[in-house]
Amino acid sequence: MSAIAYITDSKMLELHRLNNHKAINFWRPSANTAFSDFREGDLLFFLSKDKEHKKKNEKGIVGFGRLQSISTASPKMMWERYGTDNGYVSYEEFKEAIEKVSKDRKLPRKISAFYLQNVTFFQPVYLSECGMKVSDKLESYVYLKDEETVRKLLDLSERYNDLWSDLSDNTNSIEEEKKRYALHCAHNRIKDLSLDEKRYRRSQRVMKKFAEVNSEYKFINGSLNELYRLRGDDLLIVLYNDKYTDYKLLVGQAKLYRYYLKQYYDKDLNVRFMTSDGNEEIKELLNG
Repeated sequence: MSAIAYITDSKMLELHRLNNHKAINFWRPSANTAFSDFREGDLLFFLSKDKEHKKKNEKGIVGFGRLQSISTASPKMMWERYGTDNGYVSYEEFKEAIEKVSKDRKLPRKISAFYLQNVTFFQPVYLSECGMKVSDKLESYVYLKDEETVRKLLDLSERYNDLWSDLSDNTNSIEEEKKRYALHCAHNRIKDLSLDEKRYRRSQRVMKKFAEVNSEYKFINGSLNELYRLRGDDLLIVLYNDKYTDYKLLVGQAKLYRYYLKQYYDKDLNVRFMTSDGNEEIKELLNG
């Protein structure tokens, strides 16, 4: 799982905040969607341009959202598709904002956008508080690759509630992201079970089909064949299983998940496991 801190127009952020938008279309003036390591489920943090959110020369982070999809379209189509979720009350304002940040000050033929869900706002949090220094000359975004930095950001954002946090479910949103991030960190330590190439390709097909049929289940960030479902404090992890799998490896995988989740999440989670083929005997062993 990657995370990005992106410099963001304060006016756009304010509209989203005031309207308590939980899903927003985070647009960019470039049509280039090529990011080396940013995909569905990753977090985008908002670095505010507003002077009130600055500490000395450092921009403050005032919110985040979880990436659902990346798209490219003309500004007009982007407006027709997302409307005020783009952060402006009219197409004219939206168009002016794009022109303002475009290199030639003209409306580009196409722009790109990150569609974000679980959007949350809070009082400014500074990367320096998390042990990370960022140049005050930063023009667009910076990757947050250190796990501890992201965990500290989420912890601080939960503490720095504001008026909008009190009127919405921000605290629950942040807590959910902390659980998701802990799961990612655990998987990052464990990795997928080692399979030969043929079985690995089959496992991907099987788990993709499983997720399509069961929409609540998502791939663990960084995994191609392990899924999860999160309901409050109940975390269900689905491990791939076929007739060639040594059940002892699955039991070991489950134990490692439990161990690392306790390291990365400081509250109790009800962690359970099942296999992709619904094997009840192995399920009992995994949860015993």
